Amino acid sequence: MATLDGEGLHKPQDIMMSPWAVQRYDEPGGHNLPTTFDIDYQNLSLLLQEAAILYPQCAKPKLYPTTQPYIPVPVTTPVVPVSLRSGSVTVGVVTKDPYSEGNRSGQGPNHTTDYREYDTSSAVPLRQGRHNNKLPLSDACCGTAVNMGSSRQEPSTESLWTGIKPAVLLNGTWTKPRHVNKDGHIFRKLEFEVPLDHHHHHSSQKDALKLHAELVDSFPDPKPTTPDVLSSPISPQKPIILYLCGGPGDGNPSDRVPELNKFCIDRGYQVLYVHYRGTGLSPLFSDSAAKNKVMRMSDQDKANYLAKFRQDNIVRDLEAIRLCLEKELPTKIKWTLLGQSFGGWVATTYLSFLPQSLEAVYISAGMPPLGKTPREVYEKTYSHIVKRNEDYFNEYFPEDQEHVRTIVEHLRGKAPMQKGVDGQPFRGYELYGENGERKGCYLTYQTFMTLGRTFGSAPVVRRDRDMDEEEYERPSLASSIGALTINPSKSSLASSTTHISGTPPLSASYRSSSTSFTSLSSLPDTSLTPEIPLPYQKLHNLITRLISDLNSSKGISSATLTIYTHLESFALHRRPLYALLHEAIYCSSTCPLTRQASNWAATEVALFHPSGGFSWLNTSSSPSSSSTTIPSKRKGDKEKMYFTGETLHPSPTLSSLGGSAIVPFLGAADILARKGDWPALYDLSSLNKNRERGVKVRAVAYQEDMYVDLELSKQAAGMIGGCELVVCPFREWGHGSIKETDKTGRVLGWLFDGFN
Repeated sequence: MATLDGEGLHKPQDIMMSPWAVQRYDEPGGHNLPTTFDIDYQNLSLLLQEAAILYPQCAKPKLYPTTQPYIPVPVTTPVVPVSLRSGSVTVGVVTKDPYSEGNRSGQGPNHTTDYREYDTSSAVPLRQGRHNNKLPLSDACCGTAVNMGSSRQEPSTESLWTGIKPAVLLNGTWTKPRHVNKDGHIFRKLEFEVPLDHHHHHSSQKDALKLHAELVDSFPDPKPTTPDVLSSPISPQKPIILYLCGGPGDGNPSDRVPELNKFCIDRGYQVLYVHYRGTGLSPLFSDSAAKNKVMRMSDQDKANYLAKFRQDNIVRDLEAIRLCLEKELPTKIKWTLLGQSFGGWVATTYLSFLPQSLEAVYISAGMPPLGKTPREVYEKTYSHIVKRNEDYFNEYFPEDQEHVRTIVEHLRGKAPMQKGVDGQPFRGYELYGENGERKGCYLTYQTFMTLGRTFGSAPVVRRDRDMDEEEYERPSLASSIGALTINPSKSSLASSTTHISGTPPLSASYRSSSTSFTSLSSLPDTSLTPEIPLPYQKLHNLITRLISDLNSSKGISSATLTIYTHLESFALHRRPLYALLHEAIYCSSTCPLTRQASNWAATEVALFHPSGGFSWLNTSSSPSSSSTTIPSKRKGDKEKMYFTGETLHPSPTLSSLGGSAIVPFLGAADILARKGDWPALYDLSSLNKNRERGVKVRAVAYQEDMYVDLELSKQAAGMIGGCELVVCPFREWGHGSIKETDKTGRVLGWLFDGFN
């Protein structure tokens, strides 16, 4: 029998899951547990559940009685046959157990394994604070006790995905096309209404949400002359591609990537663009009355409201739209999903729970990190962010490290005093809109240091070790995931990267809209150097302007602040959900290991990163750790100042970036960061069985993607039955390649046809 003490669980090889796992501890005798601890049913269940994850070789499939049968979930997946120029090759798959401790630490043997999916329907929160694999008997991470004797039980995952009703098509928008473009593409506007909560269809009408969508199709005559053609019905014969954009929080305009529309329409599809709930032209509130109602809510109620805007409810909205269109069209509709970045998260959730509604799933730079915690994801993310900072400061602009320190010192100690949302003063420069309106946003030292967000569109510098490795690499199949991996030769790279020799394209390659980054083309820069990546040049020009202003003793000019406003790409004032739900998209009760709160994971990972470049985040609101210390610089060394990427951090950074759009939700944002009972976003058992269902799944991943790590993408692909992952052979191509004019057709070709 295992022994419990204040340090945790010892001798895991001796754990017995039965019989005492289901006994009450007010019964006398029959166990070998210390009498100094008052261990109840809840604590024991939590302890054993985590022990089973850490030490699966000791566990039986069930820890306590449930109503759901045990379903073994094979982690490994056979390879889809991939066509190469030299012929067709089929490879079997063997992968590491992604839930083993050895795999999380990058070690451990390769083996074929079954992952037991334990019941999570009883709402038992998992513990946090595990150190050195010890399982402390402390309070649960959610901070709320669960009465195991209560008859109350959370809905099962299956019940959360049944009973979705068709959306309501509003006001005859069926026959309201927006326009016909020069290519003969018809843009038809559609408006739908869906419930805020799909499980409460009879709630107040004021809680309903409006969804804006646009359907793009072709007309036989590229220059129609009669008004009747604009009112022609939607074709029931053509299949529909549902394009899922990045985010969270972005709008989904139908004319952003014309080449994508042309490619899909030429292949006989119609393309549907839906603005997710609360984004773009689908407002966060149905009307002013609904907005006022939410604004008067407590922080907890606001958090509950915002929690309904993640990808699980986005999928329910899309399913409701599909059901609505089936009512209007005399045909059965199955979506073909095309997801970019966060759109891949949405697509994988759809594939998990409603595969019967799908024909195919194509994903570019958007394989979600299945089975990973937010902290594990951000540890990977920061390795890419640090690499981009090293490129910027070591390879291109080494003088800017000292300039950045000077700017931060000025913003921290000499910028004008401002009144904070909590009444506490802070220093910063207020920013204004194009018409001089106040937005409540500020340039502070924290917001200045977030400007690395656009670094992901810059190619990574090739160092000597990279070139040496490439000499000996050959095109091969990745036997661990069943995906095609190409390691290009120098000649292929030279022939495929001519666009790098000139000014790089302005399309953004981060997980979001490229609108604000594209607008940088209007900045008055005349000294751009073709050999230096454009994002680095834009940032360097801003730093040069700031230093010039500070040397003039007149402070930072309004012209320089305007340049900063264009360069700052979060744009939270018009897409607040990006900030409020960014970490929440990684939180899921998919398996017990991931059932935990984010707790501002990005900030904690940055603070304790061994590079020491993010210590500027160390404010009173930053999280602390009892087991880790912030890296200290050696005596005589100057403090490194590294820019962060797309990660977001708690106020004051959040309030200064988002202004009036974010401030009312700051309390709710902190509650969401501490929320540990998120519903499941994925069903690993269902995903593993996808090959049997016949839904085609193909994805493209990028070698130097700063936002979606390649290794995590490979692991996720291995957990989806029949998934084929194409790793882009060109290191210079990035996260947003599918949206770049000269790359769109190539990426779509890989997705639809495979690599050949």
